[in-house]
Amino acid sequence: MTEVHDSALDSLTSWLIVALGVILLVLIWGIVFTFTVYSQALGSAFGLASLRVSSIFSVTTAAFYVAGGAIGVVVARVRLRPVVAAAGAVFAVAVGLVQITASYAGLVLAFGLLGTAGGAMFVVVISLVPQWFEEYQGRAMGITMTGNGLGVFVLPPVWVWLLDRTSIRGAFLVVGGATAAVILLASLLYRRPPGRRGTNVSPVDAAWLRSNLTDPSFLAALAGFALIWSWYFVLSADFVGILTANGIRRTLAATAFGIVGGVSVAARVASGEFADRIGMRVTLTAGVVLAALGMAALPLVTTPLPMYALVVCFGVGLGAVAPLFSPIIIERFGPANATAIVGIFTVAEATTAFSIPIALNVLREFTGGYAPPLVLVGGLTLLGAALFYRGTAPLGG
Repeated sequence: MTEVHDSALDSLTSWLIVALGVILLVLIWGIVFTFTVYSQALGSAFGLASLRVSSIFSVTTAAFYVAGGAIGVVVARVRLRPVVAAAGAVFAVAVGLVQITASYAGLVLAFGLLGTAGGAMFVVVISLVPQWFEEYQGRAMGITMTGNGLGVFVLPPVWVWLLDRTSIRGAFLVVGGATAAVILLASLLYRRPPGRRGTNVSPVDAAWLRSNLTDPSFLAALAGFALIWSWYFVLSADFVGILTANGIRRTLAATAFGIVGGVSVAARVASGEFADRIGMRVTLTAGVVLAALGMAALPLVTTPLPMYALVVCFGVGLGAVAPLFSPIIIERFGPANATAIVGIFTVAEATTAFSIPIALNVLREFTGGYAPPLVLVGGLTLLGAALFYRGTAPLGG
């Protein structure tokens, strides 16, 4: 490592990248993963049945994780600035399509592009920040990932406020336009630290992929990573609907969803401190277990008090998981090709992002209620925790 590279780490530029990353994640998460808040307005404006509305969320999240992850692998060894600029342009096109389309197919295309650009930026942010830090890597990631929680906390009331005053198209123009502008601004700053594109980096090619995909530890961690997010996609797609079915008022349920993000903000910062003391893998696993238990208890919530208690559990669980998975997998499997490694894990996450919300609704119709599918989701989440913990064990550990 060169002296220039040493001085670049933990520098003012490093913290500027963190600050911009927080803003990016607030906006991206607040437009993609608060779907449960504005889905009813979207369906009413475009005359869509509930199944088509749900399918739009599935398309968006699938594009977010599949396309975003694949882009992460492709751009592992190219300059970031053109990639970030292209993501901003695609996001702007998606927002423009929402303004002019009148069809379901047009919405699918628009949200697919939105998910693609958002997923690309998510992978760039969470893989770039650790590369700019050495001494304060855990703290930097904890701060950066507060953006996800803030997005879920801040954007729901923004959506409600906008939708009370304008149409879904107008609301998307405001939130989506701001997001595209910030992404384009990031293209002026985002780059890898000096020395990261040296010749000591292994090539991201078929041999590299084969080496990882035939490693039992890598496969266990990959499968576990996909499963540990099962509970979160249920919250993003159906949390408000589940609570409403349990007798909770819709406005109160939407508020509770935002509180999950608010609690997770403090928990993300605290998780960095716990990770320094008991280890990142142990802290992440504890958060997953807490979220899984909360998911199994969700069918029992019929009044506000236990709802708020469960919301705190979900927020703490999210705050433990979100900031730690990236440094764990980068440290264990690919510090030299961080963006590519995160990209592969992000593609794996797409399987649950797409399938869990659909499976939940199919099982609900088959069983006549939410309880059996939610317990199943909790079990899958616990299985994911065990696989991820085992797969990311240090070599020789």
